[in-house]
Amino acid sequence: TTPQKKSQRCRTCAPEDIQHTHTHTHTPTKTKMMNKLILLLVCTVATCCSAFAPPTTRMAFTAAPSTTSSTSVNMLNEAMEVVTSNSMMLAETEAWVYPLKNVLDPSLNLLSFAMLCRVVISWYPTVNVNEVPYNIVVWPTEPLLRMIRGTVPPAFGVDITPIVYLGIFTFLHEILLGQQGLLTMKIKYGI
Repeated sequence: TTPQKKSQRCRTCAPEDIQHTHTHTHTPTKTKMMNKLILLLVCTVATCCSAFAPPTTRMAFTAAPSTTSSTSVNMLNEAMEVVTSNSMMLAETEAWVYPLKNVLDPSLNLLSFAMLCRVVISWYPTVNVNEVPYNIVVWPTEPLLRMIRGTVPPAFGVDITPIVYLGIFTFLHEILLGQQGLLTMKIKYGI
């Protein structure tokens, strides 16, 4: 990889047919770049698939004599070893995680839906909330709303306490059970 002077047409410096002396390094940069891209692609695919593969499964790459150098194959095998031995594999979770998830998920969704219904009911102040379709939502949520109704003032004459609770329940659901929630990560990766 030592720089050598060579008189040739340099496409980057002069697009015309001008001959000049330019210092070029003679390294197979495209080959190295392709090897790194292939390695990155294999690591990405292996990481994505590692959650679905059993921990004992390991893919080994063999070199084709004419197409791949042995160093590239060694690099790929080492990368696969790192990917399959890391903590991204399915892990055994504690016994309390699944029951807690199974209780919290429908509860938080139901409470969020009930608060959303309370928001819609608050738009119609003449509705009798003690009648049958409305009392199904009003009676369970009223104790929660009464707790903070004194601290959260109405905005423009509208009670916004259901919106506060809707935000709290949605936030808790996302933090605990969302795609990257704490319980979801605990179930997937044993964190």
